Amino acid sequence: MISLNQPQKDIRVGMIAGAVFCMVWVLMGYGFIDMALPLWVTTGDKLAYVAKCEIFAALMLLFGVMAVAGQRFFSDKAREGQTEGLSSALTINLRYIQNTMEQLVLLVITHMAFAATADSGEMKIIPILVSLFIVGRICFWIGYHQSPLSRAFGFAVTFYPTVVMMIMTVWRLVGV
Repeated sequence: MISLNQPQKDIRVGMIAGAVFCMVWVLMGYGFIDMALPLWVTTGDKLAYVAKCEIFAALMLLFGVMAVAGQRFFSDKAREGQTEGLSSALTINLRYIQNTMEQLVLLVITHMAFAATADSGEMKIIPILVSLFIVGRICFWIGYHQSPLSRAFGFAVTFYPTVVMMIMTVWRLVGV
């Protein structure tokens, strides 16, 4: 058995809690939220719907860029393009932007591919997952500012659902 140090144990707890939170969020979304979905005639209709949902996920990236822009305005080093010696808050926000971009790209590609393979009834998952992404990014950002180890929960909440959807969609596409 592998021996974990305390920070690794803390990260594991955050990742497991994030996975459980995701399952509860999705189940509650399906069980308690009654949303009227439009009738999709074509794959293009479904892709347009996904794009409309994803704009809300993209707000998480926009907010990060806005925060960094404001911080750079008041930092001589950052305004000059330096990356060394920046404040901890600015460094964390830059890392938040980078991670959010990575997660957002995976999210959008996965949701678009899913929509191309989904029937109309399955499309309810998209706004549920986008709302989960938003909650996860907020938790990641706040957690990161508290302690780098505290970002694990938010990372799990944005990463795991995308991985599950990607595996499911690839499974459909290869027809296994």
